[in-house]
Amino acid sequence: MLKRKESLDFYSILISQAQVICETVRALCAFCEDPTEEKGNFVKAKEREADQVHYQLVDAINHTFITPIDRDDLFRLSTSIDDLADYAWTTVKDLHIYDILPDKNLCSMAHILLQMAEGLLVCVTALKNNRSHVAGEAKKVKKLENAMNERFHESIAELFASDDIKRILKYREIYSHMNHASDKGDMCADLLQDIVVKL
Repeated sequence: MLKRKESLDFYSILISQAQVICETVRALCAFCEDPTEEKGNFVKAKEREADQVHYQLVDAINHTFITPIDRDDLFRLSTSIDDLADYAWTTVKDLHIYDILPDKNLCSMAHILLQMAEGLLVCVTALKNNRSHVAGEAKKVKKLENAMNERFHESIAELFASDDIKRILKYREIYSHMNHASDKGDMCADLLQDIVVKL
């Protein structure tokens, strides 16, 4: 049955989700610097935690009649934020599958992604009571997406300077995870700007 009152604080759930995403990407950065099994498992654990917060928000949307933000916008924002954690874990998992280690390019991209995640946390935190700050912070996130895109293409160019085809294919796939994650971060920034306009 749908709840007619806003018995859940959707803003708090979004903030919790953004916090876990930051923790997940921060764990990825730690893994890139020191790729131990323990650090890899921690990324996996944080990704699962991120999924649980996402499911909590989706369940709340489905069982609440009135939401403070458009239902579709809430769902898309939460899903896009969660995608950052998914790509973080996929990166660790694929490194293991391909039997390769994080290189300096991946470390650099992971740190850019962390800056994006931290920027999204600032945006989400400001969404309820400090909306005037959202647009400016969202623009910073979008600039970081451009930085990621540049770093991605520089890294691909470095790869193709080598004749090692297997290495090229493996690392290109890994780098792509970071680039796709930044696309999701950019999408989050756009959604946040749209949400503020509608509120």
